[in-house]
Amino acid sequence: MQIKKISITLLMILCLILTLSACGNTEPNTNNTTKPAGLPKYSIGVSMSYENEFYRQLLQGFNDAISDNFTDNNVTVNTLVADNINSTSDTIADNFIASNTSLIFTIGEGALVSTHNKTGDIPIVASGVMDYQRVLNITSDKEWDKTTKMNITGVSCAPNISDVLSMMIEATPNIESVGILYCPNDLDSAYQNHILEQYLDEAGIKWKEYEFYSADISNFAASEIISYACAESSVLFIPAESSLISKMDIIKQEALIHNTPTVGGDEYIGANTLVSIYHDPYDAGYQAGEMAYEILVTNQKPGNMAIADNTYTAEQKLYTGDISNAMGYTFPKSFRELSEFLSTYKIGSKTERDNQEQK
Repeated sequence: MQIKKISITLLMILCLILTLSACGNTEPNTNNTTKPAGLPKYSIGVSMSYENEFYRQLLQGFNDAISDNFTDNNVTVNTLVADNINSTSDTIADNFIASNTSLIFTIGEGALVSTHNKTGDIPIVASGVMDYQRVLNITSDKEWDKTTKMNITGVSCAPNISDVLSMMIEATPNIESVGILYCPNDLDSAYQNHILEQYLDEAGIKWKEYEFYSADISNFAASEIISYACAESSVLFIPAESSLISKMDIIKQEALIHNTPTVGGDEYIGANTLVSIYHDPYDAGYQAGEMAYEILVTNQKPGNMAIADNTYTAEQKLYTGDISNAMGYTFPKSFRELSEFLSTYKIGSKTERDNQEQK
């Protein structure tokens, strides 16, 4: 009986050892391994009002920002361009809504208006628009804080008017009055003019608007308006994207006759003005791509994200060589000659990209 008791005791000890050994085994149980949940997948639809070089550069910046920020390759981007034959901004918006797109990036005013009218749920990041308050019909009793309180945010393509004024003063040290040339049906011109006029009032500089009732007025009538403006003004301003681009040869000619400096709101107008300001559209597109990331990944609400202005680091002050020579102007190194700059500038080179140190 005693031997039997010893055997049972030994058996119990052996079982305990085997049990402890099994508990201490660190080898993984491959049959019960749980795989981590997959990364969320995002789809972005791009609606472009029409195709031009400016919009293509906006899109390039946006796509690079998406690539730089969505490093796990968990996003797809589908770009559709309205040609008003096979597709319109309305049908493009319908397509993206039907496919349950995560976010829509609009390029141009038409694309934004159509997409806004079609959905109040899908986040929208917009670009290629100057005056969001007008386009989205936002009313406010006080100064607008640049948030839409809708499913929309974006980046303005308007020039930084404070920088335009600073450049204007550099080009016209003895500035006393500013003549503003525009067509009243150019709503974006009126928007820029209003901001400039506020700054001029604050600086104590006189200004006056000179209206061209249409960009199609005769050259003779245009010459008379410009000549009158030159006689009354220290400098002339022509807003960015103005329809007066078709009259810029005449504006240049009359301004040279009167030796009146001219300032253009963008490089296209600037081809026929003494000075102008360039802003890289790639940078605005890149800002929009970063906004898309914040909305999709960090759950920012687009309606609470202020419409972004152009970044000053992506700007360049320009002068036009033949005009500056004819007027006897010289400019500091902060200015670049327009033709030389545009022929050598690399799109996107003024933008500081994300995650490039890992690339």
